[in-house]
Amino acid sequence: MTATVLAAPDALRRDTLRFVTVIYVGVVLLQRFSVPNQPVALLLPLAFVAAGWGLARGLLEVDDRRLLAWLAASGATALLIPFQSYVLDRELISFTSWGLFMASWLPFVLRLVDRRMATYLDVLRAVVRISVVLAAVCVVMVVSQYAGLAYHDWFADLVPAPLQLGGFVITYPISYDSPIYRANAWIGLEPSMVSLQLGLGLVAALLTGARLRSIALLLAGLVAATSGSGFAILVVALVVMLLSPVRTVLRRFLLPGVAVVLAGLASPQGQSIAGRLGTGSGVDPSLGLRAISPYSYLWPTWSTDLSLVLFGAGPGSSQRLVDRSGILGLLVPTPIKIFFDYGLLAGLVLAAFILVCFVGGPSRTLSLALLISLWTLQPGTTTMVVVIPVLLLVAWWSPRADSPALEDLYRRRRERRRRTGRRALRVPSGDGYADLTDALRRHP
Repeated sequence: MTATVLAAPDALRRDTLRFVTVIYVGVVLLQRFSVPNQPVALLLPLAFVAAGWGLARGLLEVDDRRLLAWLAASGATALLIPFQSYVLDRELISFTSWGLFMASWLPFVLRLVDRRMATYLDVLRAVVRISVVLAAVCVVMVVSQYAGLAYHDWFADLVPAPLQLGGFVITYPISYDSPIYRANAWIGLEPSMVSLQLGLGLVAALLTGARLRSIALLLAGLVAATSGSGFAILVVALVVMLLSPVRTVLRRFLLPGVAVVLAGLASPQGQSIAGRLGTGSGVDPSLGLRAISPYSYLWPTWSTDLSLVLFGAGPGSSQRLVDRSGILGLLVPTPIKIFFDYGLLAGLVLAAFILVCFVGGPSRTLSLALLISLWTLQPGTTTMVVVIPVLLLVAWWSPRADSPALEDLYRRRRERRRRTGRRALRVPSGDGYADLTDALRRHP
């Protein structure tokens, strides 16, 4: 543990909480903003500003392992570009795409100075509070439409066009010819992005033992967003939690959760979600456009040319080919972005770096949920609204400073209760907090 943590633990904990919370709020509020007249999210330069400020204030430090991994990935892919430009179709290669990729992941070479579990729990509670507000706005957005107030994109009216990030479907009806639009809280880049944020908030609420009304409101917000992204996060998280001692915290949420889910499924939004989850093939369904169609479209091009398999088609090539396909909504998942663009040789180095960013975080539940979402459903390599939550909830907390993973702490509590019959688990103050039971039960 660093001298800074030992010298002023309370002040550092408070400053770290404020620092991470402000960034997370910025991700929610600013996700639709772009760099003026550029197709680049404003969140990217703001991430660099935040990282620089954190370094200057002593809240962040360099992680040597991830720095070396980033240098290896950027070096391997950069050295490949001249060869690709000489041998392959230059029209498909974009040096800007490579720069954007590596810049988006450069903040991952840092880590927080205060990575104690107590501080992490504080951050999770802050995420819950932010997500509850976001869920409430989503519910208001849908209820207002049922009350007769038609959806209107106020953001597009109030924010100058050069500051609006394009290339995303801001929102659309819950079903064909329906007057009700999916909730994006008016500020969301897409309903799927808002759904992902609500899913993360719901997982954080379960891990910290939030109030039942917070859980219910977050579930209602997920239904209002009418997207499977948040539910995918939740399903993965529940599987991980059920396979670990943290499953004990789920008991009191079981009946209320089932009631809210059944009520949601009875709504038009819930029926739309259920219908979408049942379709994973074809060109039109959202799930197919994310998880199946990109592979079926690009696989014949990539697999039949050994040079493409080994060396890739060049940075940005997968996106350019997808854009030429004429298939509306077709996305480029992370595996395609890596291996189609950079091939197996450099792609494996790049993939290894990204995977390292998910290792050693405080919560296996959040790490695995975000990893699976990033690699299967989200165009997450340069979409900052997806990348930054990985930074704030996983990578910057790795390696863990003073304790095992959050899920393993429940095993400690259970073992101590078996030995002593006491419900409270006293943990030495040097571990970062004195009473785990109290820490886990404090509500946001």
